[in-house]
Amino acid sequence: MARRGGMQEVELLDGGEPSIDEVGAPVRRRHGRRWIVVGVAAVALSLVATQWVVDARERAAVARLAAVPGVLPAFGDELTVARTITRADVYALWGGITAAGGVSASLDVAADGSQAFVGVDKDSGETLWSTPLLGPNAERAGSLENSFGSGCQSDAGPEEVATVAVCLVTDGFTRYATAEDSAGGDERVPATTTRAMVLDPADGRVLSERAVEPDAQLAVLNGLLLVGTRDAERLEVVAYDLDTGDERWTYDDARARLDETGDAQGSQYWGFMRAGDVVVYSIGSSLGLLSASGESVREDLWSTSGDEYGGGYMTDAVTGNLVLQDYATTGVQSTTLLAADGHPDADVLLEGGLLGSVVDDGSVPGLVLTSSDQLHAWDRRTGDPRWEAELQSTGSALVVRGRVYLTTSTGIAALDGRTGAVVWTQDLPSSSIGALATDGRDLLLSTAFDGGQDGAEQLGADATRKGMTGYDLATGDQTRFVPYPEDVFDVQVYGEMIIGWSPTSDDTYLLE
Repeated sequence: MARRGGMQEVELLDGGEPSIDEVGAPVRRRHGRRWIVVGVAAVALSLVATQWVVDARERAAVARLAAVPGVLPAFGDELTVARTITRADVYALWGGITAAGGVSASLDVAADGSQAFVGVDKDSGETLWSTPLLGPNAERAGSLENSFGSGCQSDAGPEEVATVAVCLVTDGFTRYATAEDSAGGDERVPATTTRAMVLDPADGRVLSERAVEPDAQLAVLNGLLLVGTRDAERLEVVAYDLDTGDERWTYDDARARLDETGDAQGSQYWGFMRAGDVVVYSIGSSLGLLSASGESVREDLWSTSGDEYGGGYMTDAVTGNLVLQDYATTGVQSTTLLAADGHPDADVLLEGGLLGSVVDDGSVPGLVLTSSDQLHAWDRRTGDPRWEAELQSTGSALVVRGRVYLTTSTGIAALDGRTGAVVWTQDLPSSSIGALATDGRDLLLSTAFDGGQDGAEQLGADATRKGMTGYDLATGDQTRFVPYPEDVFDVQVYGEMIIGWSPTSDDTYLLE
């Protein structure tokens, strides 16, 4: 069979390719190469675009976390001292009332024993205003470091901004026993003047005030100022309208004895606070709840003997409702979450002690954690168990991006917040395990670790340095080590701030 077209002679040149005129077929071949090149470029561009999307999503996730309460402002590989914190700053940070405009307001006792309601800028620490409340007091001035008296609170719930503050202003105080005179015990210095003052926490204006009994305690509930007083025989709570000052109701309970012996010395130790939609009062082993209308909410929280109660109470940092901790009766610690109104039908009983969350971004809705011989996860509303993990937590937890991060007796761990499956762990020497935090970028472990052979083998060059270690939230790999500034031996994370402590003085620092 004859061949179509006949044979062609082609000259091959070193380093070159046949021309289009010489051979027609390579034209397609060259287009093929061009498509290969274009295809490779398209894949490269696709990878770049994918990485850009991943990076953009990560930046967006970090930005969202930055707005979550408790997340630290982003910082790099260095911590520096922003400023030394004054006494007023310390009160504002630990007992401050958050008001509009970034104001933190608190009652400050000055070096001369005088008292003032002080507002500071939370970011800069600058004093914005100061409202005098009580003049100098030489006796109080002589024991500033080991005494307590007066205090302020507000109408704000968790993560809310306060609109009103109430302060108990008194020259009476408790002088705590020091190591040198511990045999003498605490001393109660009696008051000669005690007032309940209502103030605006944004600018310090005094809105109203009234004289109250020396042992009074205050609470704010549903637009009311509640003033509680007690003696060895009875407890009385009087509610006043915050706007008008008019008396709304009075509650009287003759069962509220301090203890079975009627020891009057303990009259300085009793509790009175708001929790959800009720006010809680505790005297010895007795606990009572009052509604905003002055009615006793329930009677089952009273105990007839201190041995039968063996627990404590607090407010839930997430809901602001009452939480009961029971340590005594069964040998197994338990936690009871109460509803806002305290109604017993809504009690949620959980095994283990409540594990607080330093940060909770809401990525695992309704999650509440307790710890006993293992970690338990529950549904906060129903109390139904979600999962258990064979871990024992040694501190608070972080709930971030669907995972639970916590310290254990052997290091740190990350768990899937929905299933409890362990995602990763990092074994660390016990002396290096401090508090956990996050800046949205990494999991941060603060430690005052000061060396030791075992620790040195595990931490290498960082073993003898005090600082914060960063761990990748996804993998647990160490990402950075940030040493503490000079003259800082330990830090505490408070809200969105890093507070440093000096080993050589009483100075406290704000770090950034």
